[in-house]
Amino acid sequence: MKRRGFTLVELLVVIAIIGILVGLLLPAVQAAREAARRMSCQNNLKNIALAMHNYHDANRRFGYGHHFRGIHPAGNPGNGNPAQGGMGYGWAFGLLPFFEQSNLYNQFDQRFVIMEKTITQNGLLCANPLSLFSCPSDTKPETRNDGQIRPSATSSYQGAGSSYNGWQGGTGAGNALRRNGVFERNNRTQNYGIANMTDGTSNTIVICETKWDMDNGRRNRSRIYGASDRLEWAQGATNALCVNGEWPMNWTAPEGNPQPHRTAGSNHVGGAQFAFGDGSVHFLSENIDHTATAWINNANAYLKPDGLPYGTYQRLFSVSDGLTLENLDLN
Repeated sequence: MKRRGFTLVELLVVIAIIGILVGLLLPAVQAAREAARRMSCQNNLKNIALAMHNYHDANRRFGYGHHFRGIHPAGNPGNGNPAQGGMGYGWAFGLLPFFEQSNLYNQFDQRFVIMEKTITQNGLLCANPLSLFSCPSDTKPETRNDGQIRPSATSSYQGAGSSYNGWQGGTGAGNALRRNGVFERNNRTQNYGIANMTDGTSNTIVICETKWDMDNGRRNRSRIYGASDRLEWAQGATNALCVNGEWPMNWTAPEGNPQPHRTAGSNHVGGAQFAFGDGSVHFLSENIDHTATAWINNANAYLKPDGLPYGTYQRLFSVSDGLTLENLDLN
């Protein structure tokens, strides 16, 4: 009886076909996985935004972007230098009780500074990572010590600080115009709330996605709780908690960005996700209108040197610039 089987040529053809099919299927599998990661990231931001609104309901305003004089909502003044960042905790710290982290929140010594000594327990608690602050597509480590900021849990999300860069200085009129975002270092008479968003809550960014590989050291500075648990200040500490709209998203240090620690971005292709004042979460294209306008001599806060309004991206960071948002596609 004659046996039937594959010839060598037929076997090679079958293997080649299988290889082609796998090659065609792999991008689809990768795309499906990234879609799932992006949805998980969106859910994180949605839950954080919800906690922020619950915080607002309880306090009638949002928390400090970076409270360099102590812990939220008020603490003993420390000796931190506000021009260099100061010590203190940020907007996410005050949200802990609003996403079922009251146990962790209550372990912190809220006096913060006692007899000019550090509170070691607070520093140790700052190293607790939270899955809610981790985008699955982000490459960040769970904790990081970069020399300026003590070992602490990293984050994929930061508060919307301002349309412009820079935290130094006092509370003069020009400076107030420059610092036009929802979150700020505590140099305001009181924190901003929904009532301050005169441009509309749906037109104001409150939380930005950030990614880790932003500088030549393949890192970032995003943190969950704050910048330091010590009496000394940490240079640039507010950059751990808030980003600015002055630079386009996903612009890294190797590409020429002088302040990648203050720049939103993500590993999702083509842009990043942002939570808005109304609690919605939108994916914004990295090609969104952006003028890269720097702050110049306390000039009109919302105009470029040529007299035209600054870009759409910067407008979304401001709570009250009074400018319209035309043809804005919020996915």
